[in-house]
Amino acid sequence: MRFQPHRAVRRTVTAAASLALCTAGLVVSGAGTAHAAAICAGTKIDTLEFNTGYTYLYYSSATGKNCAYTVPKSGTGTRQFMYVGLFRESDGAGVWDDGDYTQYAGPVYLDARGTCVLVNGQVGSWAGSGWGHCGAQAAAMSELSTVAVGGR
Repeated sequence: MRFQPHRAVRRTVTAAASLALCTAGLVVSGAGTAHAAAICAGTKIDTLEFNTGYTYLYYSSATGKNCAYTVPKSGTGTRQFMYVGLFRESDGAGVWDDGDYTQYAGPVYLDARGTCVLVNGQVGSWAGSGWGHCGAQAAAMSELSTVAVGGR
């Protein structure tokens, strides 16, 4: 499955669209490896790992915004399709970035104080999705729950 939101950097989407993105598969994954250079300001909150890449989720207490970007596990420097998306649980509003990139997709920023965020990432034809950084609910969630979507 390949996400194609017409290369828009930021858009508002409905809750139905974010639900569709997170219900595509069921493979749970743990935390990934650290990326050398942080693209986002703030503190790294979670890592979404899937077969071909990682999506990193950050939070800045100074701005109150979440930030995310996606990097490939291999092939950095080679132009390939990458996607990153963040969606608020409370109203489904979201932002994303996609395209044929050589280093990373994103960063994208979303104010989601007091609600969980759905984090999506894709490199090539493999994707991952999971809920994370739930603001006041964070104590109830131990780590990012992920769903990986298979490629061709």
